[in-house]
Amino acid sequence: MYIYIYDNFVNQKKYESILAKIETRVTDLGLNGKIVRLSIMSSLSDTIKSELKKGAKTIVVVGDDSTLNKAISVLAGFISNNNAFKKIPLGFIPVNKKNNIIAEHLGLNYNELACDMLSARRIKTLDLGLVNNNYFLTQVNINTKNTIIEIDDTYSIEISEQGKINIINLPTIPGLPKNFNISAQDNALDLFIKTKISKNIFFNKKNSSEQSVFSFKKLNILNKYSPLILDNTVEIKCPATIKIANEKINLIVGKKRLF
Repeated sequence: MYIYIYDNFVNQKKYESILAKIETRVTDLGLNGKIVRLSIMSSLSDTIKSELKKGAKTIVVVGDDSTLNKAISVLAGFISNNNAFKKIPLGFIPVNKKNNIIAEHLGLNYNELACDMLSARRIKTLDLGLVNNNYFLTQVNINTKNTIIEIDDTYSIEISEQGKINIINLPTIPGLPKNFNISAQDNALDLFIKTKISKNIFFNKKNSSEQSVFSFKKLNILNKYSPLILDNTVEIKCPATIKIANEKINLIVGKKRLF
């Protein structure tokens, strides 16, 4: 049984026509299911847990990157406590392109066109990253200024130049080295540091003769002034520990996905 969970913001009047087209397309494809409309008072977490316990076979969230991040976190956390649900697939219907960076990398179209990907039902099992108790699918970003990275509790990196630090699982940022094939299916996270005046510094678990390579099990991030940004949406204050999660997620993706 398909469960369609509409994020609170799509209940606004301006989205009525989009939702109507989505519902018509779902019916045409024979993917009918239960629709749950979240409100200010309702919880995505409670809704997903409740529907899984009732026998939901596929969860589909309708919204933006923030909606997807929340759904992944809820589902992964639920799986960590109940392994029986680890094969439940998660679908995503992104509404409009605004605040939907992840959709393109998953090979998804927008609005009602995303329903065709649900019908094709291409499911990929992807790694997740973990920041303290918060999951992420794509990457974590933070400014280099005032940031200290502790690797495996044995050595640290501190960069004085202005720039960005990216801990990557599924890449959605431009400017990554072309000779590196970053994968969300290799059970590893990759550390990419880019500054304005320095060459790119790229740390990962893969062998390369052209870049500096470090193998690490976890990272500790210290910064008193800047937060970590997860999946371009969620802010987490430092200090934080970042590592690959034990849990994985089964995502319904498109044929033109970028991985």
